[in-house]
Amino acid sequence: PLQNTTTELWALLTFLDPDLFPSLPAFLEEFGTLTDAAQVERLNTRIRPYLLRRQKNDVEKSLTPLEETIVWVEMTLFQKRTYRAILEGERELLVGGVTGAALPSLVNLQMELRKCCNHPYLIKGV
Repeated sequence: PLQNTTTELWALLTFLDPDLFPSLPAFLEEFGTLTDAAQVERLNTRIRPYLLRRQKNDVEKSLTPLEETIVWVEMTLFQKRTYRAILEGERELLVGGVTGAALPSLVNLQMELRKCCNHPYLIKGV
């Protein structure tokens, strides 16, 4: 992938067509920093034959529409206890009464609750 430099763009273009893009200094002199809208438009005009943009629905007409099925599953008892402890901020329950243990960070409550639903052991200290 390009790292937003015209030098890398030239390297790819000279690989594709060395006759049209022969030297880096000439390319940088013409397009250099791409600060002007006219420069960008000229560059787009020159590289348009090398760009390919296709979307799946334009190419494959027989694709059926995406169907999403949501399956609701009840949380386990351990997940429910951990979820409640996170909501109520009961750090003692989360670390199991062990002192000096790494306390879970409850800064981002939404992410912690999500981890609890997906897999409660992802929470540090549980």
